[in-house]
Amino acid sequence: MEVAFMTIRDIGERAFLASIQSMVGQVPGARLGFDDDASDIPLADSTHMIVKVDTFNSGSDWLPGMTEAQAGRKTAVMAMSDLAAKGAAPIASMLSLCVPKDQEANSVREMIRGYSQYCTMNGARFIGGDMGTSCETVLTAVMLGTAVGDQIVARTGARRGDIVAVTGVFGLTSVAFRILLDGLSSSDTLRSRALTAVYRPEINLRLVPALAHAQAVTATMDSSDGLAITLNTIASQSNLAFSIDRLPVAEGVAEFAESHGFNLLDVVARGGEEFSLVLTVPADKWDKAVSIAHQSRAELIPIGHAHEGNGVLWESPEGPVVIPPVGYDDFKEWS
Repeated sequence: MEVAFMTIRDIGERAFLASIQSMVGQVPGARLGFDDDASDIPLADSTHMIVKVDTFNSGSDWLPGMTEAQAGRKTAVMAMSDLAAKGAAPIASMLSLCVPKDQEANSVREMIRGYSQYCTMNGARFIGGDMGTSCETVLTAVMLGTAVGDQIVARTGARRGDIVAVTGVFGLTSVAFRILLDGLSSSDTLRSRALTAVYRPEINLRLVPALAHAQAVTATMDSSDGLAITLNTIASQSNLAFSIDRLPVAEGVAEFAESHGFNLLDVVARGGEEFSLVLTVPADKWDKAVSIAHQSRAELIPIGHAHEGNGVLWESPEGPVVIPPVGYDDFKEWS
């Protein structure tokens, strides 16, 4: 029987990862599973090492107008964001950097400088790495952090009745992509905010550890894959459904979507690269969680609740709308 030839693009990133799950092991005593975007290794005295690897590729990630230092900085953010979601404190980082042989040397130094500075100012000392050649510029970060074992927050712990919350509003990265890649227009204010969102994203490393210590969070995940995929992932892995009664739309995004004929839900939920956290918080710990967020200089916005069932539903003004698990796929692009 002839076997059909399939490319990785035909399969897609998430389906391909599911197909190799049986090949990936877990260190005895680890708390994070295969689809947690980070792994943990139990050490002594209840401490776990959290390890994360992430890659920035110039062919898909380098946006027009982005500087070399911003590319290095964003690589650090990409890797550190998942440590933030687990409640880990970064301690060290390494970088694998592959560039074309004719790349201007100072531009390579700028990438490393942007990476090193962001790591160092967030407690992850840059301790070295590796260099090589390639057709494109590829930066691969290895981020190491530590956390108390029973305070590591996975994606699987949401419980019925939990409040679904986010740490920021959404849609700015979608706007930036359409401005930079499609040449669409916007107000100067919205353009400035959107470009800042993609050139200089920020993460908060204090919030999740403080919430975990107070037992005021049950599941969390960063939103770099897009709000739709993030909500569906937490709901599915927790064997629950989410009802969303408040779409966290950034100021100016609804007007941008309407003026260009875009579906608002697509702009808000499918953008990706937003690095805000999506969390579930026990209802009886909500006030405590809000207080902790304020002390951690973070925002905590309630957008819905968890209940029995499956899937994610937005209670829109026009009626219930299913939020499907779609967003950016590294191999299929938008799907």
